[in-house]
Amino acid sequence: MSKHPQDNTSPPIKNVIVSAPARLHLGFLDLNGHSGRRFGSIGLAINSHKTTIEASLTGTSSHQLDVPEVMQNKIESLIAYFYQEIANHIIPQQRGINLKLLSSIPAHAGLGSGTQLSLVIGTALVRLHQLDINTQQIASSMGRGTRSGIGIATFDHGGFIIDGGLGTESKTPPLLVQQSFPKDWVVVLLMEKNRQGVHGKQELNAFKQLAPFPIEQSHAICHLTLMKLLPALIEENIDEFGQAITQIQEHIGDHFSSSQGGRYTSQKIAMLLDYAKELGHKGIGQSSWGPTGCLFINGSSAAQELVITLEDYIHKQFNNPHDYSIIIAQASSNGAKIEMNT
Repeated sequence: MSKHPQDNTSPPIKNVIVSAPARLHLGFLDLNGHSGRRFGSIGLAINSHKTTIEASLTGTSSHQLDVPEVMQNKIESLIAYFYQEIANHIIPQQRGINLKLLSSIPAHAGLGSGTQLSLVIGTALVRLHQLDINTQQIASSMGRGTRSGIGIATFDHGGFIIDGGLGTESKTPPLLVQQSFPKDWVVVLLMEKNRQGVHGKQELNAFKQLAPFPIEQSHAICHLTLMKLLPALIEENIDEFGQAITQIQEHIGDHFSSSQGGRYTSQKIAMLLDYAKELGHKGIGQSSWGPTGCLFINGSSAAQELVITLEDYIHKQFNNPHDYSIIIAQASSNGAKIEMNT
């Protein structure tokens, strides 16, 4: 892909700051694919974590990166990939980037770190070079959206998202639903610091090795989504919403159990989720491959009470309680923020 500037008379952009929220991936609609479309995802943008970069052009061919050493190669690769796939018409002497990573979503925690890093870098470079390219084109060119479109849609819109999966002609999944999330509803995140979810080659192999998803399960998930989850969201009925999330998660988690070691990736997070269920909580799940677990709660006071209860459980039951953290998050309703200075 190569798109030239939209307006050659526009003043140059001195620097760009792009900040994108984390997201929860709450399940697939159809892993069977018998209908001709596969995947289809349910998700939510959240404000607990974000990936933020500040970038400017250096006027040279070299990059100046102020990023953690562990992310250096990844970010260099994304920049190189951008100029290879999106902006190959720009001469090397105009490709130098000064990039500072201001915040990042934890990697491989199930919160969408890879997609958001790709999109914030791609968006920053598109704005700096004043190219007429949208988020879907950036995502497709940089290899994102090959299964889920949740991260792409939350980057653009925020809120609660359902995408339509991939058909034979799809480059990225189409957005079907974007809905604001009730303000009083919060998400309690259960995180394990020293564990990562399935990712990279292991994730690719997992999808290849999984048994075919029963079409009856896909029918059940689609029915739950259309006739229980979405109506409950619109009517702000958190009990019905939570029941639907839990049932969808059970279908998906059990199918992936052979690849992630059970319905949930982390046995300790599974213990916390089961304990919350025993306490009467209904909206229970894992985001993507985990290990992050999530609980949907009505009201911050109820959420804080639950956090205290779960932290007490951790200190009594777990050998290394400091390896776990519990965070109260809210939905992020606005998607990515982009600031440009001329």
